[in-house]
Formats: sequence, structure tokens, C-alpha cells
Amino acid sequence: MSNTTSRPDRCNILIVEDDHDDVVLLDRALRAAAKTNGVNVEIMRVANGFEALAAVARGDLTARLPDVVIVDLNMPIMGGELFLRRLRGDLELAGLPAVVLTTSSDQPIHAEAMSSGADCVFVKPNSFGELLAIANKVIEVATGGERIIQ
Repeated sequence: MSNTTSRPDRCNILIVEDDHDDVVLLDRALRAAAKTNGVNVEIMRVANGFEALAAVARGDLTARLPDVVIVDLNMPIMGGELFLRRLRGDLELAGLPAVVLTTSSDQPIHAEAMSSGADCVFVKPNSFGELLAIANKVIEVATGGERIIQ
């Protein structure tokens, strides 16, 4: 009898990002990482924190919460930090993994994102290879791997 726990072969990812080009690249990297890891991935995209809260609420009601949320910080209507604070304010959703992907390399901004509820912060990379490495870490989290991925 084996003592190993199997990883799920499916994961749901919510991308909260208003830049279409960033979404396209991230989607491509996540799908490549999922394929490499033998995981089927469902990716949903919303353009701001307000839409993300609505998507998470719908997911909570239908028992289809995302396995991980990837959040940009600078978005219209409701930015990433406020979204994270609202997400973490709901005790039932406090454990939902949230990864920030931002253009800023400023450590105070990263610290503020972490204090708002991010599990980790990544700077948007300049190469697809670096983005793929981040996507692999996100897939690991989404399928029940490491909680702290940085």
C-alpha cells in the first residue's frame, strides 16, 4: 500500500489583470506549465479587483473556487491590494492562494502587497522562460504543492 498522496490532474486559475498582452503571455505560460506537469488547467480572466471579487463569490456559491489567484496591483476600479484585503477579510476565503505579478521591483510595494494578503510577489519578467518558471510554481501551488512559492 502506498503512502503517497496524488496531486489533482485539474486546476482552476483566476487571473486578475487589465493588460490584455500580459494575460495572453501568462495564459500561454500557464498552459505550457500545466501540460509539462500533466495537469488540465482552466483559466478565467477578469480585468480588476471588483470583477475578481464577483468571480470568487460566484465560485464560492457553486463550489468552484479557483485553486489560485494571480493578481496585478495596478488596475482600474479596484486595484490588487484592495482586492487582496477584501479577499482576506472573508475568513472562509483566507486560505485561497494569491500570487501577485507586478511590474514593480520596489520592495516597499512588495511588502505592502504581502501585508494586504499576497502569499508571494513576482516581478513580471522580461523573458518567456522566466514567465514559464513562475507559471510552473503557480501550477505547483494550484495542485496542492508548496504553499510558499518564493
